Amino acid sequence: MGHVEALTTFIDEDLMRYDSIWAAAGTPNTVFPLTPAELVKITGGQVVTVKQ
Repeated sequence: MGHVEALTTFIDEDLMRYDSIWAAAGTPNTVFPLTPAELVKITGGQVVTVKQ
């Protein structure tokens, strides 16, 4: 399954201040570490200001 059109992914700019972040992979016990830069690269996401 997939989407006919690509989805827009937004990444909170506050994540960029961390050396490492954790992402979930479908279950509460399936998590993995990565850098914020890796998250941007893997997802093609746009780093944006989320809070006001």
